[in-house]
Amino acid sequence: MSNFKLILILLIAFFIIIPVYAQVKPALREIKTISGTVVNIDSVGNVITIKTRDQIQMAFIVMDKASITLNANDIGLMEISESDPVTIQYYISYPGKYTAISIVDNKPVASE
Repeated sequence: MSNFKLILILLIAFFIIIPVYAQVKPALREIKTISGTVVNIDSVGNVITIKTRDQIQMAFIVMDKASITLNANDIGLMEISESDPVTIQYYISYPGKYTAISIVDNKPVASE
């Protein structure tokens, strides 16, 4: 019976310690900002592609937790249109892959 208690205590300790390690934040990533014009939106794959002023195309993975706004109002990725000017804050998730943290749609407000 004492072996059973020992194993039970070890299992409980294991399941208490593992979530603590899982919550360790990854190393801080350098956050970058870029502006451009939307050339493609893949709302199924959660990818937005922009073209910068220098004519460089960049595709960004848009995570569910990314902030997407238009005129300080939260919007969804599907509400951004091609040719909209946007500003994106992002980090490099691994070489050649960019992950968007926030997207601001800079579309001019329609005058009434």
